[in-house]
Amino acid sequence: MLHPGLGGLLDGLAPLARRTRAVSWSLRAASLGLVDHVALRTAAIDAALRDACARDVPQIVLLGAGLDARAWRVPELAGRTVFEVDHPATQRLKRRRVAGLTPCAADLRFVSVDFTREDLAARLGEEGHDASRPTFWIWEGVTMYLPVEASRATLTALAGRSAPGSALAVTYATTDDGLWFARLSGPVRLAFRVLGEPLRGMTSPADFAALLESTGWTLRDDTGPPDWRRRFGYGAVLTIVERLAVAAI
Repeated sequence: MLHPGLGGLLDGLAPLARRTRAVSWSLRAASLGLVDHVALRTAAIDAALRDACARDVPQIVLLGAGLDARAWRVPELAGRTVFEVDHPATQRLKRRRVAGLTPCAADLRFVSVDFTREDLAARLGEEGHDASRPTFWIWEGVTMYLPVEASRATLTALAGRSAPGSALAVTYATTDDGLWFARLSGPVRLAFRVLGEPLRGMTSPADFAALLESTGWTLRDDTGPPDWRRRFGYGAVLTIVERLAVAAI
């Protein structure tokens, strides 16, 4: 999910972007494709989430939830329990932002985790996550910032709490996509390093599929920006090289 500050910036630009087509296109272009990319990525994950709800998966877990609004805007979450996992400081900000809003989810639980000191699986259990029932996990916009071993540890922990019928939607960044933007990977990495969020976990689709398999997951689908544009009819502006893997237990 977006960094809280970046999410707030995009929220502030949204009303201006809606005023005229020219302004909207200009802002989308000025973001170097970020606005279009986030919209497409969100739509792709929402589609996977709705598929899970159609299969009556009772629990949804959002890892690094940030300012994610799915618990408030996806009506298919009615009757389900949603767990939002994030650092305590981020969740304090989130709670202030959503105060007074009624979620679509029947039960919304904030799971604060200091990943440097606490065990993710244990904290989920303490907050009522039932490892004997299927779960749909959403891990959006995070793995590219993590060393591969950190991603491996998290994927293993999720698999350990996933009953049969569980699924995972996880995004990852790659330079192996065939898009011309991939050839800018050096400057892009430098830019993120300057922003204090270096890209440590960029990988290839083949290597990410192998990582999923080694941690107990079976890859079902792997799509990227060109697929999302064809499916949703949006995103003419340059998009970021990030893909969505959907896997199952």
